[in-house]
Amino acid sequence: MGQILSCIFRFFKKCLCRQDQEETDDPNMYDSLPIYTPELLESLRDTNSSFKLHQNVTTCIDVVEENSQGSASAHVLGVDILEETGNGGPERWVRHYCSSHKMLLVGEGDFSFSASLAVAFGSARNMVATSLDSKGFLFRNYKKAMSNIHQLRTRGCIVLHEVDTTEMANHCSLGGIKFDRVIYNFPHAGFCSDESGEFQKRRHQLLISLFFENAKEMIDEHGEIHVTHKSNGFFLGWNLQGLASAVGLRLIQEVPFNFTDHPGYRTKYGFGGDKNFNCNPSKTYKFGLFPAASP
Repeated sequence: MGQILSCIFRFFKKCLCRQDQEETDDPNMYDSLPIYTPELLESLRDTNSSFKLHQNVTTCIDVVEENSQGSASAHVLGVDILEETGNGGPERWVRHYCSSHKMLLVGEGDFSFSASLAVAFGSARNMVATSLDSKGFLFRNYKKAMSNIHQLRTRGCIVLHEVDTTEMANHCSLGGIKFDRVIYNFPHAGFCSDESGEFQKRRHQLLISLFFENAKEMIDEHGEIHVTHKSNGFFLGWNLQGLASAVGLRLIQEVPFNFTDHPGYRTKYGFGGDKNFNCNPSKTYKFGLFPAASP
């Protein structure tokens, strides 16, 4: 078993291009186009399951500052915590997002997108922002991550790390909560130089399919799942609409995405380094549940 785990670790270290450092937290940082059928999706899952990019080491406790003396307490998300804490004041809109929406943001890089919304709304008490990366990884790789997280926390946002989007419906801090919007910007399963283009595409598709399956359980009949995705070349072949349809979701709308609508947002590469990637052209694809059948 140790040899198998060692081989898997070396494989993903190569594929994801993570820095050759131990993943420990800095103690002095801030706290915390074919249509796809279910059968075809099963075949995607059967593809060399080396797709599994990461272990699902979830963070169930979020440490938050409670007073100016810097004392902290463990805060565990409850099912209705977001319902009990409204933003108050007039509603504010930023494109498709309203300050009154209960929002879950997943796969954040340096948390600049969620921070941009929080600043525009003036409050983030209805928001939960999550990253796959640990706090230590963010601290070492993204120079503005800690200040963005601080912006979120001071506005009441719940920030969680090491949240796996392919299993998040079962996350100990998120299970049972229904959100108005679940947002995933530029999902990506990583590159591996010795893979064929087709195999890379299948890994990306499996990531998104599993995300859809989980996100579907986290919205109600009026909720929406938003995926912002590049809309040219290789990326068009991922066929988001087909993947969504295969798990019981419908496409509501697709609209052009302009990152300048979100001041301060930076499109970071997901596996290290502080460079921004070119996100043009891109679209935001909005998905929802099919209407319930009439009795």
